This record gives sequence, C-alpha cells and structure tokens, in this order.
Amino acid sequence: MNPKPVSPEIADEIRKKYPLLFLQMNEPQSKFIRVKTSEDRTPRTRVAEMGNKCGKTHIGIGEDIAHMQGFRPWLKKDDPDYKIEIKVPNVGLVIGETVMHSIAEKIVPTFKELIPDYCKPIFKAGPTGVPIKFTLTLDTDGKKCGSECYLRSYDQRAATFEGIDYAWVHYDEPPPEDVWLAVERGKVVTNAPSWFTMTPLKEAYFYTKVSSRAGIRV
Repeated sequence: MNPKPVSPEIADEIRKKYPLLFLQMNEPQSKFIRVKTSEDRTPRTRVAEMGNKCGKTHIGIGEDIAHMQGFRPWLKKDDPDYKIEIKVPNVGLVIGETVMHSIAEKIVPTFKELIPDYCKPIFKAGPTGVPIKFTLTLDTDGKKCGSECYLRSYDQRAATFEGIDYAWVHYDEPPPEDVWLAVERGKVVTNAPSWFTMTPLKEAYFYTKVSSRAGIRV
C-alpha cells in the first residue's frame, strides 16, 4: 500500500520541526563537508572561513551531531559522505569564545534547534547555569546513542582542557594559541579530527600553524 501524499503545508511543518534532517547545504557548507585528501578521506583538520550569515556555526554544529551518531542525517544513505568512520558512543568537544555569549546564546540554542526532541538530549548545567555538556540519548534514527559533548570556552584556563581523550573537536572561532596547544596535546592518543568555523581571523598564529596546513579553507 502506497502512503498517502503529505500536503505542502504539513511537509513544510515537518521540515521546520526537524531542520537537521532536511538541511540543504550551500556551496561553502558542501565543500566543508565533502572535502577529501589525496587518499579520498576526510582531512583530520578542516577550516571553514566564511562571512557572516553563511551558516558556518550551523554546519559546524550539524557536523558535531553527525559525529556523535556516526552519520549525517541530512544526506541520503547511499551518499558516500553519509557514514562517518568513528566509534559510537564517543566524547566530543565544542569550544566557543565566551561562556555567556558564545555558548549560552549561540551554540547551545543551535544544538537545541537542530537535535530532534525524540533524540532526548540531556543537558547538564554548570555553576553559571549554562550547559557544560550534554548526552545524545538516541540518534536521529531513534536508535540508542549515548555520545557526550562537552561545551567549553576560550575564557577558561588552558590547563583545564587537558585530561579527556576527545574523539572530535569543533572550534567556533579561532582559539588562543595556549588553548589550541592544550587541546591538541589531548588528541595525540586518539588522532581526533577537528574543524574550525570562523570569521574573521583574530589570532595571529592561526594562519601559519593551522589554517595554511588544513585540509580545506572555504
């Protein structure tokens, strides 16, 4: 039996309710997701240098959620970039410029916008009331997940970034060099991938040590 067609109004409501599942990538976002090395693998480091309103944080957080569950739900299952080579559940890290502005006002709301309610994300607040981590109970297919994402900011001491073996790292805006070095030391064991979403460049060291050596700049 063929399912009844859904009215345009209902289809539009579904897309609004589950924006991650219906994400339409623009050209810079698509380059960021689909870039490959000469060995046809996703680079371990990607840099998305985009202008304002290009969706850099949006696609960065979409990629965070995708790595938490091992696939990109906005792509078709036969798409070569649908699956991600990563163990699930895993532990990831997202870092923004400040707790009260970047994390509280931009990053956490974007996660809550993109993660469907049925995935049952559990947010844990820190002393300031701002979430410091969350657990993705179910993936977007409704299957058990359990991945965790820590939420940190550049106004925290660099030494506090050491001690956890992250499976992936997302920097929203370029980090201070001491924070970047602390996080990178923690990735030695896991060889975790990292991606940077930013505009404009604010850290002088970043171009020579990171951006110019990254797998992609868009």
